[in-house]
Amino acid sequence: MRIFVAIELPEAICEAIGVLQMELGAGRIVQPDNLHLTLAFLGEIEPFEAEQLHEALEEVDWGPGPEVALAGLEVFGSAERPEALVLSARPDAELARWHSAVMGAARGVGLVLARRRFRPHVTLARFRKGAGPGELARLGQFLSAQGDVALAPFHAGRLAMVRSTLGHGAPRHESLAYYGPDAQM
Repeated sequence: MRIFVAIELPEAICEAIGVLQMELGAGRIVQPDNLHLTLAFLGEIEPFEAEQLHEALEEVDWGPGPEVALAGLEVFGSAERPEALVLSARPDAELARWHSAVMGAARGVGLVLARRRFRPHVTLARFRKGAGPGELARLGQFLSAQGDVALAPFHAGRLAMVRSTLGHGAPRHESLAYYGPDAQM
């Protein structure tokens, strides 16, 4: 099972991102159903490991939940070889605490995860390795025009364990369980 833990985005935020994506004109757009803010990507794990993680996440005291403010576009990769266009999340202590809690729960059940800096973001588009000059020019123009975009903050009251299934076309995401103060909603 390919698993990640993420904050799902409110419909109004997905709609605002959709407007941005229509203006981009470059890359492979992330579909609205797949927009999320990843707290931890766990990769391929066994079903029993997912169940152990689920039990550990149910035991976490999630607190009130973070206020998420998405602002500023950034390219992952390089200007010559972009990998993804992302909308960054402003630093937030509660968001960082949620990330740490997920990582701690995963490591606590024996999952081995790469150590990397948490850069909270929402991926808007992905790019092929051989992005041409026209696509790179459109990306540059878009960044010049919209790079400082800021969306209305939203309260994240729950997070989800999500299974991602790869195949032809966009990945299919299925939320397996919810956690946090609003998990029952």
